[in-house]
Amino acid sequence: MKKVGIFTANSVDKIHPRIQMQYEYLSDAGYDVTIFRTTEKRDPFFWELINWFSLKYFKFGAIHTFKKNVAGVDIVHVYDLQLLPLAKYANNQGKRTIYETLDNNVFLHFHGVSSILKPLKIFKGLVTKRMKKYEMKSSAFCKEIIVNSPNLLKNFAPGKAEYIPYASPLEPSLSIQYNPELPTAFLYLGKLTSGKGALDYKILIEQFELPLFFFGKAFDKTSVDLQKSTLVHPMGNFDAIKLKESLTNLSKQYNLIGLSVIHPENESYLLQEANKDIDYIALGIPFIGNDRPPTLEKINKGAGVLINDNNEVASLINNEHDQYNKCVASCAGIAADFSSEKFKISLLKVYSRITQ
Repeated sequence: MKKVGIFTANSVDKIHPRIQMQYEYLSDAGYDVTIFRTTEKRDPFFWELINWFSLKYFKFGAIHTFKKNVAGVDIVHVYDLQLLPLAKYANNQGKRTIYETLDNNVFLHFHGVSSILKPLKIFKGLVTKRMKKYEMKSSAFCKEIIVNSPNLLKNFAPGKAEYIPYASPLEPSLSIQYNPELPTAFLYLGKLTSGKGALDYKILIEQFELPLFFFGKAFDKTSVDLQKSTLVHPMGNFDAIKLKESLTNLSKQYNLIGLSVIHPENESYLLQEANKDIDYIALGIPFIGNDRPPTLEKINKGAGVLINDNNEVASLINNEHDQYNKCVASCAGIAADFSSEKFKISLLKVYSRITQ
């Protein structure tokens, strides 16, 4: 039985749904899987100082801690750029390595750091070029590379990365239809910031005087302030099972409409797939989004409407011309592209190759 170690620095509060699904599918397939994750959002003070030498692109404290776990596994599956040096170390130890990235972290991370150190922005081209080159070279020490969005394939040499779309842990669909006897409410899932539409949602709920049920966490002043509105109901940050139960109950009380606005503050926010889009589609819930390419593609396929089109938003809210039900039907057609079964088949194919 092959022993697999999945290493992540981004699952402090709870295990990322994608990692949880991988754990379950790999375990069912006969792998002995252990998830190694950090217990704190930041490295200890000494390591934080070391991290700044890489502009915090890497978490050397977590890498140092994880190195002792590498010896006990056969396959090292590393999540995201901050732990990529761990994959190189594992390869040097004779381990089979997988690198998986869920965002265009070169640009996403630079955006975050340069928001703190504003003068750094003038070096954007230099820093991102260097980090892109390092990430692209990961194929030299990683047997397999996995990405969750088509735009990330270009970050690696042709044929070096496998695209495995996000699959929602919230499937199957709630199988809902618009109920004229129920009120309508907005729904938001995930991390909330101004960049992810907090101010847009404030305007929307006040314009239509509809409640917003928020499942997740607020990460900046704008989103914290949004929660103070009497129209907003902060529900908490749940695991997939509890979240699905809560949404099932809510769907019996309201005609739910998802919200998904992501402003293109950086290259990752512009082109990256939004998990919440796929969560809404898997649930069979229409959504309101903006025109960034991945979201617009799903809206053009009929799963939702644009937030800046007041007539379409009003039609969706009131199910005029059967708009709500048409979106529900479109969700069912799109959901197959992001199914958990497709995810499982693709994942096991990667592991089959690495164990040959």
